[in-house]
Amino acid sequence: MSITHGARSGTRWVRRFCISGLLLVSMATPSAQPGRIVAVGDVHGAIGEFRALLQTLELTDADQRWIGGGDTLVQTGDLTDRGTGVRAVLDLLMRLETEAAEAGGKVIVVLGNHETMSLMANLRDTTPQLLARFAGPDSTSRRETAYEDYLALATDRADALGPLAAEPLARDAWMDTHPPGFLEYLDAFGPDGLYGRWLRSKPVVVRVGDSIFLHGGLHPSAPTDLSEINEQAHRELETHDRYRRELVERGLILPFSTFQETLAAVNLELERWRILVSPTGPPAPGPGARVTPEEREEIDLLLEVQRLGAWSILDENGPVWFRGLARWEEEEGLERVRAMTERYQTDRIVVGHTPQPSRLITPRFDNRVFIIDTGMLTTAYAGRASALEIDGDRLTAVYLGRRIPIPETASP
Repeated sequence: MSITHGARSGTRWVRRFCISGLLLVSMATPSAQPGRIVAVGDVHGAIGEFRALLQTLELTDADQRWIGGGDTLVQTGDLTDRGTGVRAVLDLLMRLETEAAEAGGKVIVVLGNHETMSLMANLRDTTPQLLARFAGPDSTSRRETAYEDYLALATDRADALGPLAAEPLARDAWMDTHPPGFLEYLDAFGPDGLYGRWLRSKPVVVRVGDSIFLHGGLHPSAPTDLSEINEQAHRELETHDRYRRELVERGLILPFSTFQETLAAVNLELERWRILVSPTGPPAPGPGARVTPEEREEIDLLLEVQRLGAWSILDENGPVWFRGLARWEEEEGLERVRAMTERYQTDRIVVGHTPQPSRLITPRFDNRVFIIDTGMLTTAYAGRASALEIDGDRLTAVYLGRRIPIPETASP
């Protein structure tokens, strides 16, 4: 895919989103064989290791400016969570995306499960130390105001929920679970946030030359048309954002409610409706329940939110969560993977998500699958920074200070 720029009087943001849009158009279709492709797995905020790796790969110089020319960098997700350098990693990739395009190269980022979690306000693995990097000068006052809003909502819902309502958290307990930077982080990854807008434009799977890249893996039941996988993921993220807006408008959650807080609120509301509609027990709210159209609309919304777990971006067999390609035994997986690569007309599938015990780039199933999560965030995984380099027919595992050619047929 070639990207032609017009006059450079527009802002860098305009160019950045134009580039992202063009990538989404072509990401699922076979492309002409590119030059060198470099794939990097899970970063998890390991900014120091990531910067060193990009220099080792000669994609950036000592000032972290793009020098990769027409090369393609593919990052297979999980930039976020756990490490404290998430913000710096995202800022670097956003800038390199523009610089690479201007030089005739590409930076392609696909979503991992931790990106989708952040976009859905699921901060399960977002540490207080990481959140603190997002805190602003008014963080303390914002949290105080947020706690007052939380108490007001808790009082309002207690009147509606009656005995179902839980006691609101005391101030100190709430502050512990909503530390400095919490509110700013949610803003940054929201639909209108700096990182939220950028990440929502990214695919979950991309085809570059003879390779398919994604975070978790392709389940045998996944659609053959990769564009369907991306379209479904984007529909789900858009629907999630709409559901959150509607729940806020109905006064059931707050704009800064987490994924877990939202599900807890939804479950309580559904229990309230079950009692109201059928106080002696089943049947639960359904098409035949005697409720007003407005009440029916609210119940349907709550039921839809309750079914989020079946979505592809949350399903353990979905593209950002599936671990079969990393965990199948060689004997059981070889035929499955052979059929899969034939079905998708690709030479190989490259995934992250599952750190290998060796902490090395791991070829599997006669080099049809490459696992490239090597635990770059050493404080969490005791691994190393690495990349898979694809240069024509030559494949190389690249580490800091070490390059290991990959034979055409790797041993299991």
